[in-house]
Amino acid sequence: MITSLALTDFRSYAGATLPVSGGTVVLHGPNGAGKTNLLEAISLLTPGKGLRGATAAEMGRREPGEAVGRPWAVAATLQAADGDEVRLGTGVQTMGPSARRIVRIDGETAPPGRLLDHLRPVWATPEQDRLFSDARAERLRFFDRLVFAAHPDHAAVVSTYEKALRERLRLLTDETRPADPLWLDALEARLAESGARAAMARAGALKALQAGIDARADRP
Repeated sequence: MITSLALTDFRSYAGATLPVSGGTVVLHGPNGAGKTNLLEAISLLTPGKGLRGATAAEMGRREPGEAVGRPWAVAATLQAADGDEVRLGTGVQTMGPSARRIVRIDGETAPPGRLLDHLRPVWATPEQDRLFSDARAERLRFFDRLVFAAHPDHAAVVSTYEKALRERLRLLTDETRPADPLWLDALEARLAESGARAAMARAGALKALQAGIDARADRP
């Protein structure tokens, strides 16, 4: 459970702290007040680009006349089921086109996938209506976010598969030299292993979802 959220130079916020006492939280206010910015900040406490799919360079606050956003940070304190507190943080230290988001857990730098050990949010926004009209890859990406909730290591497995796929394509399309058969074999093995693990996790999540739906019988 999130007990506090702090923003620094993130989107429209120069600085903000939101204490949360538990239970349902409702954000209300006029358009442009920054409600969605708070939700986006929370969504960044997971691997990926958050609910808006923006780049790290786009999220820094800009004053009028500033061409580049400022370095930004999002931090949250969580209370685990056993009562222990965990501090999660993410942000960008230097801005520019190559700005990279870093992640810290209890002050220590960590890979983004480790965030799923502590927080597994699922968000639904009006933009996700596109799931019914976009390409299959977009629907699969959305479903993978659901799978993360049951299998925290699924994000790393999918990332391994996609990276191997890109590397294989680069080898096969390089016209300057023939592809190294040993490297291709290694990539094929990596694709087979990570692809099988991803497929099993997706199938398991789908089975669990269907069981939950069936258990509701005639209830909405």
